[in-house]
Amino acid sequence: MKFQKLVTSALLVAGTASALAVVPVSVNAATSKTAPVVAVQNKANFTKEGYIMRVLNDRDASPIYVGKANYNKLVKNVTPAKGAKTISPKKVQKVKFRIEKVLNVKGRGAGASVYLVASKDKKYSTWTTQAFLQYYYLNSKSMQGVTKPLKRIANRLNTSLKKANNKRDFNAAMKAAKKLRGSQRDFVLRSLNQLKKDGSMNVEGKNLLLFGL
Repeated sequence: MKFQKLVTSALLVAGTASALAVVPVSVNAATSKTAPVVAVQNKANFTKEGYIMRVLNDRDASPIYVGKANYNKLVKNVTPAKGAKTISPKKVQKVKFRIEKVLNVKGRGAGASVYLVASKDKKYSTWTTQAFLQYYYLNSKSMQGVTKPLKRIANRLNTSLKKANNKRDFNAAMKAAKKLRGSQRDFVLRSLNQLKKDGSMNVEGKNLLLFGL
């Protein structure tokens, strides 16, 4: 398979390998003996949201590759050539990223999706997981009314919106979201409506607003 080496590379790179372990899937004896299943998707539903993500400054995060040439290599492989120029995520906290592609790996205990993200000019790019991505404005002052109740839900053992306290917090987040303006309002409301449809925060990899929450 064209992208089979993506899996091997991902499991060999320390940052991405540790990230893959963040959200493992359960496997039984039968599936553990089979080769991992690889699916690379363009994820147009993510791409159309534009450059609204931040790569979190975390010591376990994968390094950020510098240069469009490295981005072109990352499109075909999790890691570009040996010795490729990289910088720490700390250096790009003011840079907005977009999700370009998604690598889904299932089998042998590795089930977390891995995302290829890149800046608008493709100067910065990396493969990473949901745990190390976050909506760029999530912690901004304008978003506090939305973020605080969502975090309360996320910190509970049961995040079902059928529970009274979660439903109350969700409604508070929705009320605050309606006070936002422009494209930010549109994105947050669309994300909250998706959360309402899903009924819980336990749905991984579907809602960009919840990444890194």
